[in-house]
Amino acid sequence: MIIKDPQRLLPNIKNCDWEIPEMILEIPTHNVPLHPKSIEKLLRTVKMTKKIIAFQPILPVASELGLPSYPILAYLYPQELSHIWEHLRQTFVIQNQEKGFPKISYTLVSQTDIDEQLHYFANYYGVAVKPSYVRVIVGNTCNLKCVMCPYHSAELKPTHSTDFFKAKKAMSWEMMQKLAKECGEAKISILIGSIEEPILHPQLVEFIQLCRQQGVPRVHITTNGQLLDQTCSQALLEAGLTSIDISIDAATSDTYRKVRGADFNRVISNVLNFINLQEQLNIDCEIRTSFVRNKDVTIEEEQQFREYWLSKINSIFILNLAEYKENNMRLETMNQTGNITLQYYRQKAGGRWPCLFPFTEITVLPDGKIYYCIETLFRLGFENNIENLGNYNEQTLESIWCGDLFNKLRQDLILNQLENRHICKNCDTWMSQVITTSTAQEYAIFTTTITEIYRKINSKKLDE
Repeated sequence: MIIKDPQRLLPNIKNCDWEIPEMILEIPTHNVPLHPKSIEKLLRTVKMTKKIIAFQPILPVASELGLPSYPILAYLYPQELSHIWEHLRQTFVIQNQEKGFPKISYTLVSQTDIDEQLHYFANYYGVAVKPSYVRVIVGNTCNLKCVMCPYHSAELKPTHSTDFFKAKKAMSWEMMQKLAKECGEAKISILIGSIEEPILHPQLVEFIQLCRQQGVPRVHITTNGQLLDQTCSQALLEAGLTSIDISIDAATSDTYRKVRGADFNRVISNVLNFINLQEQLNIDCEIRTSFVRNKDVTIEEEQQFREYWLSKINSIFILNLAEYKENNMRLETMNQTGNITLQYYRQKAGGRWPCLFPFTEITVLPDGKIYYCIETLFRLGFENNIENLGNYNEQTLESIWCGDLFNKLRQDLILNQLENRHICKNCDTWMSQVITTSTAQEYAIFTTTITEIYRKINSKKLDE
């Protein structure tokens, strides 16, 4: 057997039968050493078939639910294909990104035992797979005091036990420049506006423009829309904004005033003007509005909201109310659609599967602290001891993503050893990663335990 391993990623395995004639073992340069058990599986497989074999590890259940795909770490193929192998390998890469290999006959080895899972999805995951997106928290202030908001509500803010929201915080331009450069080089999307009103940041437009100039593929903001006037809208669109969520939560002025305490007509006018401006400028920007199922808001109003906005835009989403209770984010209600599918995956995982968030996102706070999911953000006003996984003032995104703290968290999630991780142990958000799809008229409906997303079937998917 001919072995092509330029980075010397093959383990030194004794008592292995490497004497397989007329085959080539090629190890792509992904900087991920192969686990001995993976090599043994490949060698056993090649004894049963002399066709193309590829090794691409998966993490049980999590990979089915949307975990980003690992690259192919090994190929075994007949020497007679050497003259066309470069073309075949490139085809493999393209088809792998499209979730299949329809034109090439091959055998895929992907199943992993626990030792391999820890090796590929804890120790080396950050090396092989980049974040799907970086959640950038550009500040800690908001111009509204929505009743359900754990950060700025007039009722909840006085109960805060931390000082995170007491003094104004804003991300520095230097940190924004660093993020734009690193995410641009790595082609990682950026999401802005998780705990703050991002339009309040004086350099938001410059940041978006810089991100796009540096090569960031997608920049998204979530806003309450009150400041989204003509000047702001045009600046955001011309800067290169690719998607926007506007949180409205009402279909009537009375409800909007009770929930958000602001001018309903202004936000409606702003959103409609944004839609018209986007069409006039012919700029590709996905527009979505949202509705939280707040207490005392009727089903009839939710339906009115849904019908109105689906006549204007391609996508809306409905969220169940989340509250901070018992030291965790708790849902007032959970969507029951998809319960059978959820129970199937829970049974398959033997309880719970590894939460996807530490495998898909990095969250950067204004002070440079690194968090890893929306559950950690939900606690910012209530807990001082939230574990952060890095310091962006001193580290790069890559070093944090590949670092020991992220790797240890992934390991604990794989092993379901969460006794010392109270945030993860008592969290329910991981269940929201089961998505069921249905259709109604011209809309696809994507349902999780937390959200219902309505999207025109022919519209672009908002990748979140």
